[in-house]
Amino acid sequence: MAKSLNMAEVARTMGVSASTVSRALRNDPRISPSVRERARLIAEEMGYRPNPLVSALMSTRRRRAGNGEVDVIALVTHYGGPQDWRAKDVCRWEFNGIQARADALGFRIEIFSLNAYRGNADRLAATLRTRGIRGVLLGFAREEEEIAFPMEGFAVAGLSAYFRNITVDRANFHGFFNVQLALDEIRRAGYRRPALAVPEFNNRLSNNLWSGAFLDWQRSVPKKDQCAPFIPSGDVDPACFYDWLYRNNPDALLVYKLPLRSLLAKKKIWVPQDIGLAYLYRTADEMGGAAGIDGNLSAVGAAALDLVVEKLNTNALGAGPLPKEVLIKGRWQSGDTLPLVK
Repeated sequence: MAKSLNMAEVARTMGVSASTVSRALRNDPRISPSVRERARLIAEEMGYRPNPLVSALMSTRRRRAGNGEVDVIALVTHYGGPQDWRAKDVCRWEFNGIQARADALGFRIEIFSLNAYRGNADRLAATLRTRGIRGVLLGFAREEEEIAFPMEGFAVAGLSAYFRNITVDRANFHGFFNVQLALDEIRRAGYRRPALAVPEFNNRLSNNLWSGAFLDWQRSVPKKDQCAPFIPSGDVDPACFYDWLYRNNPDALLVYKLPLRSLLAKKKIWVPQDIGLAYLYRTADEMGGAAGIDGNLSAVGAAALDLVVEKLNTNALGAGPLPKEVLIKGRWQSGDTLPLVK
């Protein structure tokens, strides 16, 4: 068996200290780019590979030693103020997951609203650098506004579709899987013509995975049971909804956000007596008795935090060459809005 090399041997070959090699291989900005590159090349030539368990342990020791505020992970928001996003169930559940995971791993979450920096991400980044904060989670933001973030020197990951114009590793809910899971369960309950009804904007945020999942799923059912999805742009026009409803005649709806129950009631179409209803990502009010998907959004938040910590532990700073996305599957919850068809 070949002898495994240690860092001291690489250091002797370079004529520097082991701590310099350690910092260089972690891409520490305190080491010059030329030394970092030389250390990488020599380690590669000699066949040196860091032990991942030792690297994680040393990362924890460095963090606890207080080398800057490296125990802090910045949650960067851009949502009209530092607290506005907390009014949304989805944001609150994701944040709970972030916070719980940070507590379990020994990190502290500090919220930085870009509004406090007048939307200037460079000014915010300068503050983080001054304080020695290297971990950044791009969290809650108004979806239409595009913001750049200078990632050099930071371990950055993204949450869901927030700051979606920034290419980083992300954790998200599994939109394609969740839609098809819900449709399978609706069909299993005895409904023959389920239809998807979601806002065009939110469908676009999912990279059109919701509509894609629905259209793909429909290939598995007889043509006579297929419906067109209802994907309105902007506020729902009641006339357009009723026209779609009567043309497609669905017996169940898979809905996100749209106020369709009240529109149905105006035509004396009652849930669940006349039509079944299930929710894609139920709100807190819908959690009690409604059928639909529990998106496990706290797990999405925890997974996003894990991505930042993974980068901190491996000193993977800046923009990576091959961003990845971690997808969290949801769970189906039965409810009285979608009783079994007898």
